[in-house]
Amino acid sequence: MTLRTVLRNERRLLAADPALRIALAVFAVLFVYALVNGMAWERFQERTVEAARTGNAERTRALEQELAAIEAGGRPSSPFSDPRAPNVLGGARGAHTAALEPGPLTALAVGQSDLLPYYYDVSIYTNESSFQQNGEVENPLNLMVGRFDLAFVTVYLLPLLVLALSFNVLSEEREQGTLALTLSQPVSARDVVSAKLAFRALLVVGLAAGVSLLGILATGGASFGRVLLWCGTVILYALFWFALAAWVNSLRRSSAWNATVLVGAWLVLVVVLPAAINIAAGLLHPLPSRVEMITAQREASNDAVNRRSELLARYLEDHPEMASGVVADEPGLGALAWAATDAVNGRLEEVTAVHDARRAEQLALVRRYRFLSPALLAQEVLIDAAGTGDARFARFQSQVRTFADEWRQFFVPAILADERMNAGILPDVPTFRFVDEEPGDVARRTAVPLLFLGGLVVLMSVGAGVGLGRVRGAN
Repeated sequence: MTLRTVLRNERRLLAADPALRIALAVFAVLFVYALVNGMAWERFQERTVEAARTGNAERTRALEQELAAIEAGGRPSSPFSDPRAPNVLGGARGAHTAALEPGPLTALAVGQSDLLPYYYDVSIYTNESSFQQNGEVENPLNLMVGRFDLAFVTVYLLPLLVLALSFNVLSEEREQGTLALTLSQPVSARDVVSAKLAFRALLVVGLAAGVSLLGILATGGASFGRVLLWCGTVILYALFWFALAAWVNSLRRSSAWNATVLVGAWLVLVVVLPAAINIAAGLLHPLPSRVEMITAQREASNDAVNRRSELLARYLEDHPEMASGVVADEPGLGALAWAATDAVNGRLEEVTAVHDARRAEQLALVRRYRFLSPALLAQEVLIDAAGTGDARFARFQSQVRTFADEWRQFFVPAILADERMNAGILPDVPTFRFVDEEPGDVARRTAVPLLFLGGLVVLMSVGAGVGLGRVRGAN
């Protein structure tokens, strides 16, 4: 008997097993449904981003027409929203929406894109509370359990398919009395199990990678590095579970015992440990209540209204470059209002600094203990490869903060000097352009989780190889 004979027999046995055929068909449907679901979410995001860009263009066009009409002798549409006032043009009426394009592989892994904001309306009033709020109304069940995408199927359900195909690759031979006959041929138990698992791995990995590549082609593709990272992670993660099944089979116990142990391992590694780590992060580093931010904003607003002149003087001391054109004895209402706004913003920064510190501590704890769960490692790399992880959204938010500073630096001097705006100023108003990270940044960030996951595969494979080397026909 040769390994080719073993592979041929395995193909025939699996083709003749109706339960396995049904399992493969069900998982094929799940993979395709997950892909369709992810593509639907990506299209929704693309429509939202396009609507934001259209809104920016329409808003600018309407302001340009009104300013031109006023210069020609017309009157503002409302005396309370005169676009010639810099606090109006730089405020909510002239706000610019900064939006983040969907990640390169969002259709495969929704990740954090349905939880973290991917657009902000930036104006002179943008402050820390703006970054703590999400304007989208989302199904709370989706936010709690995550969307059903390819990453979800791969991390949570794919191991079950692997275990269903491989929990009894050796124990079944023994229970049917064919192990001694098989090992009487010039093959070892290690060879037989390796051949069986290799055939099953080709089926599983081929299904997962095939649907992933189909999704990549259907959505316009992505960089070769991201595709390679995605497929490599899927393969490594599947191989871990095959190696675990091989090790459990090498212990020479019954098929029922193997199934119980492997399902228990899936429950602990995929469900219990990730949940426990997340709960621990929330308990050890609880986030401040959002009510605290709202209360701080209200108190700071009330206090600032009564101290506007004092706050303006302090603001000009801290920002002497802004003092040009401000009449100290009779400052304009816009200057006084901006001084109060800046004081409120400063108070909110103090409150959100505590929130950000706690959030960073939570992430540090999760990153420290993620190595306990291969599922956490695989999920981290998959969403990073897709461009829907925390890192890309943090980069987006950082660039929006920088853009908000540029926006204020453009309008605040005019507010303090009580200047009037005209249509000629609109081409010079700042616009937002997101600069995405380089593929090398993603590769460096995911190198450690991938190496650790690969190390687990090697460790399990070596353990299985040693155990299977002790198997004899009489075992």
